Amino acid sequence: MTSLFAFALLTASVSLPALAALAAFALLFGTFVVSSHPNPLVPATSPDVNTVVGQGTNLPFQYEVLTGTTDVIQGGGGSLNTLPGQPAAPICGTSFIESAGVDACTLATPVAGDPAAGGNDGLEITIVDNSGHAHTVTTAAGVITPAHHLATFGGTQGSFVIFVARNGKWIPLSSSGVTIS
Repeated sequence: MTSLFAFALLTASVSLPALAALAAFALLFGTFVVSSHPNPLVPATSPDVNTVVGQGTNLPFQYEVLTGTTDVIQGGGGSLNTLPGQPAAPICGTSFIESAGVDACTLATPVAGDPAAGGNDGLEITIVDNSGHAHTVTTAAGVITPAHHLATFGGTQGSFVIFVARNGKWIPLSSSGVTIS
């Protein structure tokens, strides 16, 4: 239902009944804001390629499975199409570390700014130990708030850490079985 209202806002000619329905929705559930997005974040083959709602909804559900010994974490966002004029796809989604031994992962510094402009602000990445080893996630110095660069997993399957990007930093939102230093 939310998709219908967002679609109505994004179309050039919005009918009077659609506007009335949107107003009723806003009265019942509060303010409803949708911003436009200039470029697709999902592959061109996706049925949601040209919808802002589809892009915003699908992006966090990207995931990757890491099985190496020195993996680069993308959260699945690395499989999305790169925005025109931008260096890389957004870092977000979920990374499952399923290596047979310890995986010394790296996590890039998030790009400050709105995702619509190629930034990572507000995007979350969840990193899950699904193999039960003492994995590490290393960033550049001081990139994990407040002034850290390393997340060390305790070796228990199911351990996780959730980071959110803001102004070029990773802010830890929640974790279990992970030490940040």
